[in-house]
Amino acid sequence: MRVFPDPYLSEQEDGERTEKVLEALDRLSLPELLRYYWSLSDITPPHLRKQFTESALAGEEKARRLLALLATGFRRPVEARRVLEIGSGTGGFLAVASSQFEEVVGVDVAMRWLHLSRRRFRDLGIAAPPLVCCGGESLPFPDARFDLVVLTATLEFTRDPARVLAEAGRVLAPGGALFLNTVNRYSIAPEPHVNLWGVGFLPRPWQDPYVRWRRHVSFKNIRPLSYRELRHLASPHFASCEVLLADIPDAVLAGLPQTKRAQVRFYRFLKRLPLFALFLRWFGPEWDVKLQRAP
Repeated sequence: MRVFPDPYLSEQEDGERTEKVLEALDRLSLPELLRYYWSLSDITPPHLRKQFTESALAGEEKARRLLALLATGFRRPVEARRVLEIGSGTGGFLAVASSQFEEVVGVDVAMRWLHLSRRRFRDLGIAAPPLVCCGGESLPFPDARFDLVVLTATLEFTRDPARVLAEAGRVLAPGGALFLNTVNRYSIAPEPHVNLWGVGFLPRPWQDPYVRWRRHVSFKNIRPLSYRELRHLASPHFASCEVLLADIPDAVLAGLPQTKRAQVRFYRFLKRLPLFALFLRWFGPEWDVKLQRAP
């Protein structure tokens, strides 16, 4: 159902990688499959492979935090029956949300990730939800089909964020909500995808050469938005926007190195101070955002 290929692999390469995932799907657990998957990438440094694997394995804890936030974190709780996740990846959110909503659908532009996510569902002993291979810029669903759209750690990887937000608004029913978690271009913390300071403050044409020089990886398909850019792109499609400073679950925090844990705790302290909270809205690492369609 996709109208253009994954930005990281061509259609042929995605097919070849998918075949390798399918070959290993029945014999490897999810942690083993993730480690095997990243071993297939000759352009991802080993320390980033480990980071990406650990992030994927924490997907269910992140989903529980997200669902708790939807219930109590915003001014009004989000109520939904039909839920769409754009960029479902390894299925962490889908696995947790499937038991809490009447209908849950996942879409991802990468066929390999959709098949890899099936391993998570098997390990948990749950049925795989409907999975669709498509990009967020062109969703194969009718208008007003869902009550809630979820987009976590995905918007910064899309080729056209404005179009993704427009499509999310289109498939939402009146009064429906889009939950968005995304990193901040102008964060004072290291850019999380490459663990490098100051990337977002560079002009966009300079970012990829700088990251290649410092980390020997590509940054051309990563485009975090600033707070102003996000509000500007969302405003034509949503009646209201509520922005919170994002956090990580305690269960994930416990597994971090001691230095990282101290940094997160200090960040949590600063968030409670009104002046610093205002500063962090513009320069904090990431946001949780609820965009609401008009009733």
